[in-house]
Amino acid sequence: MRKRLNIKFVDFTGAEGVARKLQARLEKYYELVETDQPDWVIYSVFGQEHLKYNDCVKIFWTGENQAPDFNLCDYAIAFEHLEFGDRYMRLPLWVLYEKDTPLMTAKHQEASLAGKDSFCSFVYSNTNASPERGEMLDALNAYKTVNSGGRYKNNVGGPVADKLAFQQKHKFAIAFENASHDGYTTEKLVQAFAAGTVPIYWGDPRVGETFNEDSFINCLRYPNWEAIVARVKEIDEDDALWLKMIATPALRDPEAIEKTLAELDTFLQHIFDQEPKAARRFSRDYWALKQLHQRQRERRAYERSFTGRMQRFTNRYIFPFARRHEKLWLLLKSLAKKLNV
Repeated sequence: MRKRLNIKFVDFTGAEGVARKLQARLEKYYELVETDQPDWVIYSVFGQEHLKYNDCVKIFWTGENQAPDFNLCDYAIAFEHLEFGDRYMRLPLWVLYEKDTPLMTAKHQEASLAGKDSFCSFVYSNTNASPERGEMLDALNAYKTVNSGGRYKNNVGGPVADKLAFQQKHKFAIAFENASHDGYTTEKLVQAFAAGTVPIYWGDPRVGETFNEDSFINCLRYPNWEAIVARVKEIDEDDALWLKMIATPALRDPEAIEKTLAELDTFLQHIFDQEPKAARRFSRDYWALKQLHQRQRERRAYERSFTGRMQRFTNRYIFPFARRHEKLWLLLKSLAKKLNV
């Protein structure tokens, strides 16, 4: 009989994709019962509902570029290259993209220019990111037109419905993270590989520890945009060189994904095979409790404020409507960025 876990997922966003991926892995070993009186709370960065829960085991999980606060969580799963006893595991989010990773790991077996009738793709809608993404787009556009299929700087008549199918038509793909930070490698590079392109990547300075740099262009290895464009031009004009890069495996270790997922299962089982009180790690005594109460008071004050009420109203009603209307969506995102909400 599988162990029963009284559990709650909070502070996730979107379609709850990351939460559901974790839930699916847990359901292989445990019976999950979602409840408002949990023994276990798994939370992310999109809110502070987790502050309501203290008399339980708390696990922080994020795909965003944010380090865990071990004063608030017992365990954490994130991007950072950290070691912290049995309390932390590094899990790059791209490992969980099960539809893309098989295409990435097999791409070198079918190196071909067939169907590559376009130069380079650029698929982004988030405007709240480091400026390097737009700077690369502008620099590369000076050489050849880059097809922008997202909401950001779209030039193909509107956002594309199928990112993979769109990217597959191109020889190159701009794969830039929202920010450059050690360990922060998301799905962007993996999806560019999966489409059979040569990725033009910017982001994780340590990306070469996992991915084979002979298979993509690591922008951090170049002094400026002009040098990167020159390298792209060199590859673009030499079919043999492009094919050689495509024929190079993306991963340095072909078993990296399987090893990481096995490590994740072991990490999760170590946590949940314990009884809840034995699994606790962060202090819930005087000083820690004092800080927690302070954060709770700050959060309640914000929720009661006009700004807090407007944010909840906007998140619940305005943003879902705006997502269906591109110009309004971009306007609201720009306004939210300026207001820092």
